[in-house]
Amino acid sequence: MAGGKETPRQKLIGMMYLVLTALLALQVSSAVLEKFAIIQSTLDGLIAEGSSKNQTTLDNIIEEAGKNQNPKVVRAKENATKVRELTKSTLKSIDDLKKEMMKTSGTDKIDDKFINDHSSKVATMMIDPRSPHGVGFEKLLNDYVKQVSELCPSEKFEKLTKSPDEIEMFKDNDKHDNKDFRTFMFENTPPIAALASVTQIQTEVLEYESKALAKLAEEANVGTIRFDKFVPMVLPKSQVVVAGTKYEAEMFISGAASAVTPEFFRDGAKLNNAISDAGIPIGKVEFTASGGSYDKATGLAKKSFKAEIKLADTTFSRVIDYYVAEPVIKTTTGNAPRLYMNCGNAVTFEVSGLGPAFNPSFSSNGAEVQKGDKAGVTTIIPSQRKFAVTVSNGGAPLGSVNFEAKPIPRPRFLAKDASGRDIDPKQGIKANSPQIKVNAEAEANFKDEVPKDANFRIRQMNILLNRGGNAVATLSNYTSEIVDLKGLGQLRAGDVIIVELRQVIRKTYKGTDEPVPTTAQDFILIPVK
Repeated sequence: MAGGKETPRQKLIGMMYLVLTALLALQVSSAVLEKFAIIQSTLDGLIAEGSSKNQTTLDNIIEEAGKNQNPKVVRAKENATKVRELTKSTLKSIDDLKKEMMKTSGTDKIDDKFINDHSSKVATMMIDPRSPHGVGFEKLLNDYVKQVSELCPSEKFEKLTKSPDEIEMFKDNDKHDNKDFRTFMFENTPPIAALASVTQIQTEVLEYESKALAKLAEEANVGTIRFDKFVPMVLPKSQVVVAGTKYEAEMFISGAASAVTPEFFRDGAKLNNAISDAGIPIGKVEFTASGGSYDKATGLAKKSFKAEIKLADTTFSRVIDYYVAEPVIKTTTGNAPRLYMNCGNAVTFEVSGLGPAFNPSFSSNGAEVQKGDKAGVTTIIPSQRKFAVTVSNGGAPLGSVNFEAKPIPRPRFLAKDASGRDIDPKQGIKANSPQIKVNAEAEANFKDEVPKDANFRIRQMNILLNRGGNAVATLSNYTSEIVDLKGLGQLRAGDVIIVELRQVIRKTYKGTDEPVPTTAQDFILIPVK
């Protein structure tokens, strides 16, 4: 085997060939010989595949050379044609030799008889110096290497007929001392193994042809991209320039090939193709920039991506650097320096520099954040005293804002007379008053800042009538805020009505009822005049 660049499949076949050859030296069995038949079939497939591929390469060289009369290109085309003809004739001669091998073994096809032939008839035919077959085979390979080297002098081709001392794997093996190429290749080799060995040489011949044609294709400019569309390009350092500062840009020519449709990639992901205003193909690079690791001095984070453009069989790549500015998040919370616990606090977020691209999302472990009808407008309902809200845009986190929530101020408990006026705690009510109304009223600032959360209701209270220091009547567990005083009996001057607040609730922003804790000090005294 000649070495050189091989496909993984060819390397595998070569390895199997070496292993089975070693097994032959130990004991020739039918199972081993059957493996050589499998290798032979696989190699035949490689030969057909390689021959077709090389023919396509030649066709491309001929097509390209027909467009160019440069002497170098024309010469490359002629030599490529000669390489293909030389290879085909060499493969044909080896095919004839393989037929002669089977004939010597007494058959004209690979069948069970041929596979299980343990004789050395074919080996003798190839090793005997008096036989024209082995000598002719070695000469054929040497002539091929010599001629292909002359047709493609810029490529190096090693011998195909190496003796063991010329092969790295066997050069120090005493068992192979003084063996020549044919003895090493065919000694003690049954017919099917000899046939597979010769077929392996055919794949190497095709590999040499492939190397030669690839080099000649390069000389014939096959695959060279011809640009026929050109536009001037200006790449500014920045689209925005502050008055009084320099505008800096790079000006260059950009070209495109009408005959080739480029493919564009960012970090390996294929981009959508588009046509620029200048009429050339472009790749649309669009992604959400992620921040993090900002430089403290500049507020910028250096990022990069790999840009690739594939034209025909050529890929152009470059790493593109860019900078991400640290967003500055501002919040507007009206007049409230802090938020209120478990209330719907209106908060507006703004991020400088994003403009119309600002379409934020929010998350928090210590509060529920509800988005409003405009970008950045939210309602925050805290469940913890201290918490942070993370702001993201297009899935990319921009940063966090810390908040502190204060407790809800307790309501004031007021009593009103039948006309709806507040009852003066000193003047009280008249003995003939028919009713009073008891209200829980929100603190003024709280009501202004979160009006939807400032709705208090009294759900239960005790009404006592005190006369001369003794309770003479009681309305227990009263559930209406309007108290009918007839339930206490006939009022007299000097009586005192005591209202004990037992159960108070607040209707929240969400519409749920939240209990308001009450104490023994939550009562109202109303004198009767």
